[in-house]
Amino acid sequence: MMMEMLKYLDKKRLDLISISVIVVLFVLFFSMFLKDDISMHISLRKSLSTLKSSAEGNVLLLEEQKNRASDITALEKEIIDYKNIFQAANKTPYFLNYMTAIARRHRVEVASVEPGEVIKGDLFTKSMYTTLLTGGFYDVYNFLYRIEEDWKGVKIERVVMDKDSEDSRIHVMLTVAVLSI
Repeated sequence: MMMEMLKYLDKKRLDLISISVIVVLFVLFFSMFLKDDISMHISLRKSLSTLKSSAEGNVLLLEEQKNRASDITALEKEIIDYKNIFQAANKTPYFLNYMTAIARRHRVEVASVEPGEVIKGDLFTKSMYTTLLTGGFYDVYNFLYRIEEDWKGVKIERVVMDKDSEDSRIHVMLTVAVLSI
């Protein structure tokens, strides 16, 4: 009986060792043959993570661009409306309407616009305007940049600034030359 028990234990131990060897061989076999696939899987997960974070950033950028596009569309509509009003009444040239719309967009108050000298040449006409503006320094700076950059036929001839002692606003006397064909 003892012999039988020893045979039974030996057989059980042999079965456990066999199963362990099979499991170890199975793990080694798959790790050797799937090593490239596992590393590819890890790199693809990293790439997916990078793409997801990039896509989230692009969604925010896209929303920002949509807002800017709607602002530009509203400004263009406003400019067209002013152009139609003032051209129909023949009160001021298109540039003055444009300048007023840009001033409003940059929170700059246009106190007055006075036409000045008009010089007619063979190829172009140069019209001078003196304008009084009021606003914050950066608002006025952005306004001046936008006027001269957007409208290639405009040259700022003279700028005189004076700071208001009561608040942080500045007063600007601006002489602008507008070239037209």
